[in-house]
Amino acid sequence: MFEADFTANSVLQGEHETTGLLPVGFEFERQGATYDHFDVSTDGFITFARVSHRGSPPARVRLVEEATRLGGGRLTYEVQGMAPRRCLVVSLTEDGPLAATLRVTVHERTGIVDVGPAVRAS
Repeated sequence: MFEADFTANSVLQGEHETTGLLPVGFEFERQGATYDHFDVSTDGFITFARVSHRGSPPARVRLVEEATRLGGGRLTYEVQGMAPRRCLVVSLTEDGPLAATLRVTVHERTGIVDVGPAVRAS
């Protein structure tokens, strides 16, 4: 499971909230468009946008099954690695006794977005 380093950025989110646009830390290409910012919603989506140069349409990736929502909690994000093989690692940990952690990794070179399953704390 992803453990946030002390260098990770942290955002608190409530239910049905988005982070607002946050910097990826690098540009990456996905399905022919270039992105440099992201936004995570506790309604189960991560959206990518290009702020530095308008023109690329936003891209949305579903993080959880359609009927599932993420509760509020702490979102951490940081860039790991060195160019051109950096990764943006995003982790959302729900609050509460049945807390789950969801991990999303965005790969700079390939534009692949890996979504790890929500792992419930024991």
